[in-house]
Amino acid sequence: MVILFLMASALLLPSPAAAPARLKEAYKGLKTLEGRFVQVSYIKDLGKEETFKGVFYLKVPDRMKWIYTEGSSDEVYLNGKEMVVYQPSEEQAFISEVGGYGLGSTPLSILLGLEELERNFHLKAGDGRILLRPKAARSLVDSVELVLSEEGFPVRRIRLLDSYGNSTELFLSDVKRNAAVEDSLFTFTPPPGTAVIRR
Repeated sequence: MVILFLMASALLLPSPAAAPARLKEAYKGLKTLEGRFVQVSYIKDLGKEETFKGVFYLKVPDRMKWIYTEGSSDEVYLNGKEMVVYQPSEEQAFISEVGGYGLGSTPLSILLGLEELERNFHLKAGDGRILLRPKAARSLVDSVELVLSEEGFPVRRIRLLDSYGNSTELFLSDVKRNAAVEDSLFTFTPPPGTAVIRR
């Protein structure tokens, strides 16, 4: 799905510096996250908006799996340096190096940690939001906005704009911290008959 690759009411905080500090506090001792998401993607060239639903699992520092349950049947895996997009309806799986897409490969990758954000983005915080703009002169990502929540895990919405005018928004819910998640969950084993395409 192209949206994987091209990839809110404000909470007033006491000061702009409080937002990054709140996020940093949330990431202390973080080992796993799991929850549900609603993804709203807008493709500018087609003038089309699509809505998807699914569940996600993350394990710090570099493992992730998300499964679409409505709007698509795709499954996406991050396991170290590789990203797998499995499309059961097409009986095919695409395997790529994560570094080839950078942080913008999926808005959910933002949830794996803040070090990558601070290294690659300028952060501006205020009014319950954090706006990130890439430091690199050339980037597929134009901006990322995090909308914070006062309760539970502090990120409740992620909005990514790419350099082509497309947008992807993720609304997070039922987020659980540090539940037991086995490493095997993040390993993709192609079902018989699946065409595996490396790129």
